Amino acid sequence: MEEFNLSNYESAPYLELDDYKAPKGINSYFVKMDDGIKLRVCHWIKKDSEAKGTILLQQGHNEFIEKYYETIEEFMDKDYSVIAFDWRGQGLSERTTSFTERAFIKSFMRHDEDLKYILEKVINKYFQKPIIGIGHSMGGCLMLSAFHNHPEVFEKGILSAPMLGFKNEKFLRTASSIMNLFKKDHDYLIGSRPNMGIETPFEINDLTSDINRYERALKLVRKKSELRLWGITNSFAKAVNARFKVIRQKGWAETINTKILIINSLNDRVVDANKTIIMSKRLKNNKLINFQECEHEVFMEKDIHRKKMWEEIDYFLK
Repeated sequence: MEEFNLSNYESAPYLELDDYKAPKGINSYFVKMDDGIKLRVCHWIKKDSEAKGTILLQQGHNEFIEKYYETIEEFMDKDYSVIAFDWRGQGLSERTTSFTERAFIKSFMRHDEDLKYILEKVINKYFQKPIIGIGHSMGGCLMLSAFHNHPEVFEKGILSAPMLGFKNEKFLRTASSIMNLFKKDHDYLIGSRPNMGIETPFEINDLTSDINRYERALKLVRKKSELRLWGITNSFAKAVNARFKVIRQKGWAETINTKILIINSLNDRVVDANKTIIMSKRLKNNKLINFQECEHEVFMEKDIHRKKMWEEIDYFLK
């Protein structure tokens, strides 16, 4: 394994709060993709004598690395190196459209290529094996695709509330089809209700029942509003629908051999928990853990739920 030389990369900013700091040893930098777009990457490398391997931790739609400092530190305390990057078009990675506040991607294949590039140019060269891929929500959908596309890379994987389907998919497909007749790819999807900087009160949020962790994320966005997006484009919706068609093809999931732990919230109001259960039945080598009283983000949930989650993760990684 080569030694990582940070001077080869452009330095990237990262945020902290007075009571919420980045884990010690953070390295934050930009990696230029094959098409010139720069992605923000952060990593923490344990000494070879200490490390059990490397966690690739990938966030969901409209998330950012800082939101996972707590989780990253917990993995480091368990003697793993950790690396994460902001997906193109969100967090502090470079945008690919002048409408910088909108969620835009032409195809999830571009996200696949970015993940492949990071694996080949950074992780495989500088980070300890084994590699464990972890993805939340949209990141879970993309990480499952990575297990399919790179079976030789990942020893194990963890999917948290993976975006494998929505309860309102029929509406999304219909809205996108209608928009194709008279709207552009960069236009907001019908019904997406862009809030343009207006915060969602904790009382009506559908992400977590833990007020402190929810408020912590809001404080980070208040400090730098570019961290988050404020609406979904028609192009993004089409890209999601196209990926669903791929992963639902007969035989696609059945070829994945990676050992996977799936964290599923039965009360999830963001993704469809039943679609996750259906996928679990198709995968050869997985364990599904259902949570009854959680919202979408179990990693950001109350301690009582996170305790159960960590017990399952520890046993899975043991």
